[in-house]
Amino acid sequence: MAIQLGKIAGIPVAVDYSLLVIFALIAWSVGYVLMPTQYPGLAGWTYLAIGVLAAFLLFASILVHELAHSVVARSNGLKIRKITLYLLGGVSEIEGEPTSPSVELKVSAAGPLASVALTAGFALLWLLSAYLRAPALVSAPLEYTGVVNGAVAAFNLLPAFPMDGGRILRAIVWRRKGDLLASTRTAAAVGRVFAYLIMLGGMFLVVFVDVVLGVWFFIIGWFVSSGAQVALTQTALSESLRGTRVRDIMTTKLDSVTPEMTLEEVSQRVLILKHNGFPVISEDKLAGCVTMHDLRRVKRESWPQVKVAEVMTERASLLTVGESDPASKVVGLMNANRVGRIFVVSGDGNTLAGMVTRSDVIKLVESREGGARSYLSQKISFTAERGMDFVIEQPVDPGLVWWIETPAGARLLAETTDATGDGHEVRKFTFQAVESGRLAIRLLEGPRGAGGPVVRTVAYTVDVQ
Repeated sequence: MAIQLGKIAGIPVAVDYSLLVIFALIAWSVGYVLMPTQYPGLAGWTYLAIGVLAAFLLFASILVHELAHSVVARSNGLKIRKITLYLLGGVSEIEGEPTSPSVELKVSAAGPLASVALTAGFALLWLLSAYLRAPALVSAPLEYTGVVNGAVAAFNLLPAFPMDGGRILRAIVWRRKGDLLASTRTAAAVGRVFAYLIMLGGMFLVVFVDVVLGVWFFIIGWFVSSGAQVALTQTALSESLRGTRVRDIMTTKLDSVTPEMTLEEVSQRVLILKHNGFPVISEDKLAGCVTMHDLRRVKRESWPQVKVAEVMTERASLLTVGESDPASKVVGLMNANRVGRIFVVSGDGNTLAGMVTRSDVIKLVESREGGARSYLSQKISFTAERGMDFVIEQPVDPGLVWWIETPAGARLLAETTDATGDGHEVRKFTFQAVESGRLAIRLLEGPRGAGGPVVRTVAYTVDVQ
């Protein structure tokens, strides 16, 4: 659950309830643990005020850090859902993956650079306050916030994916390898190593230094490790769905109900059809949605009298997509809103064309999983004779282009695209083996062709006799 604060630079900002807990903890620890040792002899209310100001400035700084990510991402064509401040800091919810290594590098570096700028700014203000002999109520929060921003910048630059430093590492590897998913795997592996080191450091602190500090380190390490796995999964899913449109995965044969039906009638349809919810159609238009959760909010004995229109979720509150929208948009909406179904509309936006459920997405990913795995990790080997022609071919995915990296020992003779019997296409590359030895040929697939981002890679090893 989160509290919506409004918009900054057109970007929605929310605060998770967990932030209230850490805000109070920081205010107390800064005001009554840290400050009495640095500024002794102050009144109790002064320490409290310093703690509250320091906590406020800290989370304002985190918001600036996340705004830097979001503004740079938006300027590079990425969509920002919102910024959420929570227990361990903040997160910018950016739709989809970066379009290139340079965009990834810019977006990832923006946050730490903002923190470095804040460090310098608060340091200058603290020096000015010291020069003017300002009271501790002014100078102490400035000093604390400057130091913490420096620590935030340094910590975020650790190459621990999915933190900023880990994403910078992914951008560098991506630029070298030309493969987003492979570079994500590398960055995630490095991130897990750092996460384990952080957790080990936390255990050391628990035993030899301070229990509370050690527990915090362990929690941070655990979050980094979990985040690396989640980010890797999301990238793999996004890459698996690349080039796929909503129309390719949506269900078009839908059972529906009308606003005039009673909840008793709906419950009978649930029992017969085994659905948990139904779109509500009125005059051939999508009017809303009703689920078993809506029914449970009404007493069972009232179901024969209560109409669907009285309990349904109205059309304006439903999450919808268009038929031509990318399938990855559906996944983003499901994850961001914790829902299992998204309605597909056409025409004026009120005509129901279909529906996409989480199981529809999973089925598609599973159907492609074997092919995607072979693209990324399987090494295909065969033998050829010197002077012999041989053909390498791969199915063409919608919206993507295949190209090759040819070794010196082979000559590319032809590139063709042929139709298959099931209406799809296959890309064929005809080579001639001109030298004896082992050849390594890579086929790469991406949305823009050679020089653009890589979605999949297939490695071939050819032993030329």
